[in-house]
Amino acid sequence: MRDSRPRTLVRLTFANPASLVYLGLVAVAAIPVVLAPWSADPSFAAIWLLLLTMPTNMLLLFPDLVSGESALATAYFVAVLAFAALLHSFLLGLAYRGLRGAFTQRVRTTTT
Repeated sequence: MRDSRPRTLVRLTFANPASLVYLGLVAVAAIPVVLAPWSADPSFAAIWLLLLTMPTNMLLLFPDLVSGESALATAYFVAVLAFAALLHSFLLGLAYRGLRGAFTQRVRTTTT
């Protein structure tokens, strides 16, 4: 029986080793961002989080930085980082499933 689309989406995003390791790294990198208001110099608190979500967050944050019409809103910044982390986790899940499928097909063809 095939899974439903939302269940497959959740499984690819959260329920595989590659995505879990990546989301764990993102969670650890988010700790300084959460603790930044209580630190003496919070200027570089988000650097690791930005580096972990790099390709997607720069594409989504670029128009706001270039326009110069408004300051970078905190809610938009956090939403972009969360979306980028979930998108990367999903893509890692797809890659993991693809590599695992290719490996199992190779094993089946060599044993039969």
